[in-house]
Amino acid sequence: MEGKSLGFCLDCKVAPATQTVRKRNLCQQCFFLFIGSKVVKRMEKYRPRNAEKNYQKKFLLPLSYGVSSSTLLHILNLQLERQISSGLSHRTYDIHVLNVGICGQLDNHRLDLFREAYPLHTYAQVPLHSIFKYDTAIKDVISEYGGPEFRDDQSKTDQERLDHFRLSLSTAAARTDIDGILLTRLVVAIAKEQDCDAILWGDSDTRLASKALSNVAKGRGFSAPWDVCDGMTPWGIQFNFPLRDVFKFELSTYASLALPKSLNVVDSERPSVDNLSSKSLSIEDLLAHYVETQGQKYPGIMANIVRTIDKLQAPPPDTGDKCVLCGMPVDKSGEDPSALGGSGGSQYVLEDRRERHMTGTLCYGCARTRLDLVPPESASA
Repeated sequence: MEGKSLGFCLDCKVAPATQTVRKRNLCQQCFFLFIGSKVVKRMEKYRPRNAEKNYQKKFLLPLSYGVSSSTLLHILNLQLERQISSGLSHRTYDIHVLNVGICGQLDNHRLDLFREAYPLHTYAQVPLHSIFKYDTAIKDVISEYGGPEFRDDQSKTDQERLDHFRLSLSTAAARTDIDGILLTRLVVAIAKEQDCDAILWGDSDTRLASKALSNVAKGRGFSAPWDVCDGMTPWGIQFNFPLRDVFKFELSTYASLALPKSLNVVDSERPSVDNLSSKSLSIEDLLAHYVETQGQKYPGIMANIVRTIDKLQAPPPDTGDKCVLCGMPVDKSGEDPSALGGSGGSQYVLEDRRERHMTGTLCYGCARTRLDLVPPESASA
């Protein structure tokens, strides 16, 4: 995006251009305004109407310390600071920032840096295994999902219980898939506990495109409208993606120029797929690598993926059976995928010779991932 001798900025026509953004040469300040306006426009839907002026909305923002979620927090913080400086009696909304420690280790120092940089908001940090505390139904779901080979020993710590379950998943693709489901369930549970009106995910257009493709590849295409589009979800809370009109490489440039250096926000690249064995490679890793490398060359094509998903007519999120694990409605266009090994000849039928009855219904994606479950002893052998 950076170039030399770009002339004057095409927007302000005063300052020298420093960035080429979507074939337009912009100065640094106009580049900041361009990225910020994309987010602010997406947040306009939450501007209070006359009847709501005394009601202040509350949003949960999951923070991974990566470029996208950090930039989203920075831009929303700027918007709220402008509202305060303009003399508004109250802010349009409050933000509760949540960091989930995926690997169990919490980085308290790093969260303190964000708290110091953006003091207008409330902050919390929890490990992924705290899902047993916030989502009490998950222990029964995991026990059934794991089948008779898996035993959830409640005398162990929550960290040990989660590690034991993850060890039962024999492939990197299955572990990444289940980790994503557990993360979503945990974030939703905490958002509801905090009485939040919506969850603001820091997914760029690039990330949404790779997520849509990986959902289809994993047999979760039916849930793509709720995973990629703004609106009410089957979880009973709204998901919104304010960065959906911004590409990842644009966010990386913005973060390197605009975010406080003390936050040490770097573009955490995924491991190169060339350096990973097939056993270590998940579908998400493969498609994220493809979209990020090709998306910068052909951003319009990647943007069309997200726009296409936006056009899909999703059924109402509160109708029909829902998957007991991922919470998404079950596609009834073929056989019930939870009835593994059925005889209807449908594309949804999966072969599983093990007796692993489920009380609830599984979607095709969760039923397919279940095939990768093995006894923990076998997985560690």
